[in-house]
Amino acid sequence: MQAPMHYGRWLPPLLSEHGSQIDHLIDVLHVFMGVLFVGWGIFFLYCLTKYRQRPGHTARYEPVKGTVSKYAEIGVGAFEAFLLVGLSMPVWSAYKNDPPAPAERFEVRVVAEQFQWNFHYPGKDGKFGPTRADLISASNPVGLVETDPAASDDIVSVNEFHLPVGRDIYVRLTTKDVIHSFAIPTMRVKQDAIPGMEIPIWFKVKEDAKSEAIRERMTQVFPMRKANWYRLRHHIATQDYKDKDGQVLLARGQDLGATYEAGQELLEKLEKAGVTELSMQPRNPLEVICAQLCGNSHFKMKAQMVTHDDAGFAAWVEEKSKVIEFDDF
Repeated sequence: MQAPMHYGRWLPPLLSEHGSQIDHLIDVLHVFMGVLFVGWGIFFLYCLTKYRQRPGHTARYEPVKGTVSKYAEIGVGAFEAFLLVGLSMPVWSAYKNDPPAPAERFEVRVVAEQFQWNFHYPGKDGKFGPTRADLISASNPVGLVETDPAASDDIVSVNEFHLPVGRDIYVRLTTKDVIHSFAIPTMRVKQDAIPGMEIPIWFKVKEDAKSEAIRERMTQVFPMRKANWYRLRHHIATQDYKDKDGQVLLARGQDLGATYEAGQELLEKLEKAGVTELSMQPRNPLEVICAQLCGNSHFKMKAQMVTHDDAGFAAWVEEKSKVIEFDDF
């Protein structure tokens, strides 16, 4: 049985193959900054104490020759150079300069706009249908030329990103309007989307990072005294909760409701029914966010990310390729 997985106080769960190098770099940077903070803080307090105003002491206006501080600054500069040349640049080079071969990767177009993510898949034939800017509309967000034979099985999904695990994912990123930032924290992926440019980015989802498995690993038990709608509004129940007459109050897979009032009312009913704790798991454990302030509704620019094994992803493609769909979530 796999260990539980949760979003803690440090980095989010790591679900991509390349992310360990990035995490190592982040850890080293934070330790280094912590050492600098403590060291310079001690030096600052030392100076405040030693050179404070007191009887018998007068100010000196000639420059002070601080040998220790000079060598400390040289050491800090040398370590920063090591961070850049020895750690950061090799990680960047390995990640950005070695794209997966066209025959081995799975390509998907991602088109950002205020305030949604549009995902364009090539369908079962593996070919993207052509797109035209003048065809873009609310019902055709990427401007797909639907009359073209290559577009007949293409899939366009709004705010729902489906991916296979264990395969190289090659994202062709662009935007319709302003600068956005395509970010998947659990995959250690972040890339700005620039108007007029198509920028590639690639990553591989770990084999064991299927959405259903992650959801199960993120199951938590919440005592009723700590349960509230704000804390659990994005969670679903892992089992049926019934009252004393056997009527289901909260069914498996159901959330606490769309509003605070409905959620608190349901929690009160559960408590009166003798429920002492709730076993809940996140409805959508993975998501794509925009990490660039892109307008007044920037906070809403999120997409659900769903990862499948090969069979599950093939079934999803088969279902969606039957007809061009533009799901609006």
